[in-house]
Amino acid sequence: MTRTTHLIVLLAALVAGLVGLNLLAANLLSGARLDTTQSGLYRLSDGTQLVIEDIEEPVRWTFYYSRRTAADYPAVRAYGARVRGLLQSYTDAANGRIILTEIDPEPFSEDEEAALAAGLTPTPAGEGDRIFFGLVAENAVDDRQVLASFASDREALLEYDLTRSLADLSRDNRGRLGILTSLPIQPNTLGARPSHIVEELSSAYQVQWVAAGFRELPDVDALLVIHPPRMSDDQIYQLDQFALSGGRMILALDPLALAAFRPGSDGLPPPGARRSSTLDTLLDAWGVEVSPDEVAMDRALGLPVQITEDGRNQVRNYPLWFAIGSSEFSQDDLATSALQRSVNFGSPGHIQLRPVDGLGVRILARTSADGALMEAGVAATNPSPAATLEDYEPAGSPPVLAIRLSGIFPSAFGDTPPRANAAHLSTSRRMGDVVIVADADWLDDPYFLRQDASFGLSVVADNPALLLNLVDLALGDPALLELRSLPSSSRPMSRVGALRAGAEAAYADEQAALETRAAEIQAELDRLLTGWPGEEAPLTRDALQARITSLEAEMAAARDGLRDIERNFRSTIDGLERALRFWTMWLPPILILLTGVSVGVWRQRETLS
Repeated sequence: MTRTTHLIVLLAALVAGLVGLNLLAANLLSGARLDTTQSGLYRLSDGTQLVIEDIEEPVRWTFYYSRRTAADYPAVRAYGARVRGLLQSYTDAANGRIILTEIDPEPFSEDEEAALAAGLTPTPAGEGDRIFFGLVAENAVDDRQVLASFASDREALLEYDLTRSLADLSRDNRGRLGILTSLPIQPNTLGARPSHIVEELSSAYQVQWVAAGFRELPDVDALLVIHPPRMSDDQIYQLDQFALSGGRMILALDPLALAAFRPGSDGLPPPGARRSSTLDTLLDAWGVEVSPDEVAMDRALGLPVQITEDGRNQVRNYPLWFAIGSSEFSQDDLATSALQRSVNFGSPGHIQLRPVDGLGVRILARTSADGALMEAGVAATNPSPAATLEDYEPAGSPPVLAIRLSGIFPSAFGDTPPRANAAHLSTSRRMGDVVIVADADWLDDPYFLRQDASFGLSVVADNPALLLNLVDLALGDPALLELRSLPSSSRPMSRVGALRAGAEAAYADEQAALETRAAEIQAELDRLLTGWPGEEAPLTRDALQARITSLEAEMAAARDGLRDIERNFRSTIDGLERALRFWTMWLPPILILLTGVSVGVWRQRETLS
């Protein structure tokens, strides 16, 4: 065999081996994945694996994705591939407990009607098309969870949304929420007043009320403590151990709880009302302080109040009662990032922090940069808006109103519990989660409900939404907590971005020109069809028809131009994707192959020489 023939046979054998290896891997290792990204973007988290393992009966996933329509939109197509890949990872990990069906609904088909009936929200596309991109999850008893649309701005929360739907379908019962409070809001008790918050919680969860003199905490999944009563060391110890055993808590503490003194039906404040509340023993162990001597205020965010000045009714912003919006809320926490309206606070406290080993802190809410502090005793005198602005000095850094603590909690009682307890925990058994809000008034009806003569009672702020978000997270599967801060898989590509920006700019300019011309055409059509001659002589019927035909042709030409821009845009992006695929997928094995051949030839020459 000549050297040339030997080389050709060797190359053919290597190519055949490479193709055969790819085919074999595609058939035998289609479900195998190796994720080498820094943050493990394409691996299912441990929390998701735990939720999947808890699935007892098969869950049906129906993935509605207008694949053919989305093919014309590179961004949607790329995200669709990401979603499809992640869904496949779930089904591979579930070993038959998740049954995935993908449907590309045709316009005016039964599949499209089924998607709409299930609650999916299609996205409008060009030329009247719609893109369905959502998921319907159902269990064996036809309970349903619907992800109406996979929005790209929630890409970092994609795994959370999918795992959450699985956890909700796998739950037999609603979460159990314990409520401990000194406020008179427990239904069917003496002096109780209506509470919108309590109604919402009772309709969504199994609520168990904890008596002020409790000896043992009930068996609940999470605990909501609102302006607590005075508590003994033994009761505080039970809260301590509840947190350390993995129970999640939401604490609403307040140095000046105006809600505690709101008159009841008899016109008198509740007996034994407390102005302030704190849990210093616990907070100190966790590196948190809510001072009972100071309240926060914000003149930039003050709520309008009606006052009487010089015998006239005036409306003034009141710094002690203020509304914080998206710029003051954390955009990294699920409880606060999705809020659409502001949340109203009433003379809240402020939170000071110091580091504690093993505990992480996320600031959920703070005042604006103009936030300030006032002595709680002065605020309790109900000063006028003008009085609050006297000697007003911003605090320097915005006072913190709410935080989330997560991690390994230390016991506030160390190794010396106040009572004998063989099961005493000095540190958390597992990752814990506690939310602390330095205000209780934000949960009182007057701060977010408004009575209108025409529309009745309405919610005007997102106070209830924030609490429900917090409770919802607290009562979710513990595995979900680690999914709240998963990184996004988005990696900006400057060249693609420049191409996209250029094409979109051209498209926007052309679209604006089309809209302008369309308005002119419509105006001219209206003039012609109504017979209004304007400055011109009336047209004959044939001339009128010819003019209409000309205008329609001009409109069609403009639309063709738009389609050409979009087509060229997609062609450029696809060409770039093909080039990137070559450089990243094909070039490395080709170089390896050439290197191997070169080494083989070199060794053969060395042997012959």
